Amino acid sequence: MISDAVVLRVECPACGHRLMDKKAGAIGKIQVKCHKSKHVWEVDLGTDEFKLISGKPIPRRQGVRKSED
Repeated sequence: MISDAVVLRVECPACGHRLMDKKAGAIGKIQVKCHKSKHVWEVDLGTDEFKLISGKPIPRRQGVRKSED
């Protein structure tokens, strides 16, 4: 009998962009870079915990504020 694989989507905590897909039951730690926000994350696949390795600790700005005269 063939069982269906459960695949979970892992998203960047900073911007919500898809980092990767993982199979249910995957364990271990990996480092992955988000192509949108340019953050590098260490992801613990067993507990779904994220640790920021490099990149700005805050999301990128959406625009530039105009100075008031």
